[in-house]
Amino acid sequence: MAITNATASAVEAWKERIEAHDAQSLKARGDQPEPADFWSTLAGGFRADPHRTDDPVVNLLEKWVTAETTVLDVGGGAGRYALPLALHCRQVKVVEPSPSMVGQLEEGARAAEISNLSVVQEAWEEAEVDAADLVLCANVIYGVKNIAPFVSKLDEKARERVVIVAWMDAPPSIFSPLWNAVHREERIELPALPELLPVLWELSIFPNVEMLTPGVPRSAPNLDVALAMARLMLYVRPGSEEDARLQAAARERAVETAEGVTLRGHQPRPQAVLSWRPKGAPPLSG
Repeated sequence: MAITNATASAVEAWKERIEAHDAQSLKARGDQPEPADFWSTLAGGFRADPHRTDDPVVNLLEKWVTAETTVLDVGGGAGRYALPLALHCRQVKVVEPSPSMVGQLEEGARAAEISNLSVVQEAWEEAEVDAADLVLCANVIYGVKNIAPFVSKLDEKARERVVIVAWMDAPPSIFSPLWNAVHREERIELPALPELLPVLWELSIFPNVEMLTPGVPRSAPNLDVALAMARLMLYVRPGSEEDARLQAAARERAVETAEGVTLRGHQPRPQAVLSWRPKGAPPLSG
């Protein structure tokens, strides 16, 4: 799955976008130390009921597994997809580097009495794992700088199907209006689905694409929780001038809904499920 000189532009553009985003983040963070586990205060919000029936991604994934299927969930987080799949397949292995996410995953598995799940607490690039029938990577790729080897490894470890789930916009983009208000410059967005497809084509991967209807906008339970999350995502110190601008902008844009607090004008964009047969396997039949 080598990249030729004639088809390297999308991969390079992907890397350059992330490098520009990261440089902007580093400038905003200043001398604030980087947290050892970025997700330590947020991981609990990624828990989801493994028995839910209203999640279109779960419903689609479940069509592709049987009681004999093995699943490898790369960057599986708190088990949003790993736990529901474990209820329907033989074995799920989750590769997840965040200790707090792993803690939530294991707690969720215990609560649901799921015993056919194991964890490799490492980044995907370093993880040594066996191949699985289905390799899943959901909402992880946005910040992966070296995207070509990352995707190639997904392909290499899959026996039957590779699945990538990606939003039209990278999830952190919900904070971009607040970034503009706080840091007084336009946010450089992370790449997402529109940039991912050309990358895959350059790798000679031509996936089936299932576009899903946008759901309810993601929200926080209340304004205090929303502000805490925004401070983390925008590198804002409590009590600083930037914090004053953040609070003013958040209160101006905050909208209370039945689900919690979201930002005025934020409209969720479609999510896509990309799937393909790994290299050397016959085409997907459905």
